[in-house]
Amino acid sequence: MAAPKELLKERIGRVQQALRESYNAPMLVTDPSNVGWLTGIPADFQKDARVVVTPDEAWFITDGRYENRVPEIPGVLTFIWGTKHVHQYPELAELVGGADTLVVDTRGLPLDIYHALPKMLGVKTTEVPSGFLDRLRMIKGELELKLIDEAIEVAIGGFRYMVEEWLPNNMASASDMDFRDALEEKCTELGGEGMSFESIVAMDRDADTPHPDMTREARPLAEGTAMLVDWGIVYKGVCTDMTRMIVLGRNDLPAEIAELKQLQTKWMEDVITAMVPGVPAYEAGMKYVEGMKEAGIEKPFHGAGHGTGGAYVHELPRMSMKPEGDDYGIPFPQAIVFEPGMIVTSEPGMYKIGVGAFRTENMVLITEGGHEIMDKALPLEEFYVSAK
Repeated sequence: MAAPKELLKERIGRVQQALRESYNAPMLVTDPSNVGWLTGIPADFQKDARVVVTPDEAWFITDGRYENRVPEIPGVLTFIWGTKHVHQYPELAELVGGADTLVVDTRGLPLDIYHALPKMLGVKTTEVPSGFLDRLRMIKGELELKLIDEAIEVAIGGFRYMVEEWLPNNMASASDMDFRDALEEKCTELGGEGMSFESIVAMDRDADTPHPDMTREARPLAEGTAMLVDWGIVYKGVCTDMTRMIVLGRNDLPAEIAELKQLQTKWMEDVITAMVPGVPAYEAGMKYVEGMKEAGIEKPFHGAGHGTGGAYVHELPRMSMKPEGDDYGIPFPQAIVFEPGMIVTSEPGMYKIGVGAFRTENMVLITEGGHEIMDKALPLEEFYVSAK
């Protein structure tokens, strides 16, 4: 199932409301990812579509090749271009011509076209507000939050099935790649529409880097090992991203992994504590960086987390090192200030070459009073599983 019509209507309505509160002017959306967020169309279509949103109306724009793929979104009209002018954009004067100002999302727009827009469209000026749509994507709407909760429930259901049923019955004969495939299959069976990124399933030394090679040869599930599982699903226009640890065939962590956990658990607590309204994302990210430095790790493994939950699994803001230098009016992703409605992962990890890793990951909703752990129904503690 694609993104529900009501979710797309909510997203477009939020853009319209923001336009009414700021410019009271029409907006041309050209960035393929923003077009996808607003319309739910797949990646192969996004580059050949545009959206015009005014404070009261909206149009989905594409050419005749895609006419039979135009999404049905309540309140959104269709405009097929490419029949009256080679450059296509002059045809949009029919929609926005005469406006004092045109707000432009320029990331998918050639520079020469941008400079010619006022003349092409008959508008007096253009405005390019940095981060205008980024902020709306970061702050989730009411229906969007409800769907993300549902998606988390599906993803958790898939994982619970794996540790409670599949693993005990298959550990003796299956591989790590079998686990990955079965997890993805179960998540789909429960209502997921696919994975939001390439699932990571890695035992011991295979997990000693943040992004293990998932094209490697399969390894048999081995008793006495610690396995990292990082997975996420796509569900009705939203997505999830979580990480948990599983210990196979023993009731305690291997000693070296336990040492990694001791550091990671402290970092996780420090990062999440800093995830409250009014705090720049880098302040939470620096809790991880500073923790690593105290442990003698000079080069950070990765950032402490990232925006997620909407149409795409990796979004703004980014929780990493404090940025240096002039931002030239383009906000640094790390300098974005947490606001209620944002969903950000917290995923500091600790790795040791040749040994493995300990990394867990929560989806954290920033709230008026602080934050909420959205996936708290699935314990963050490692899961101990033995074969039947």
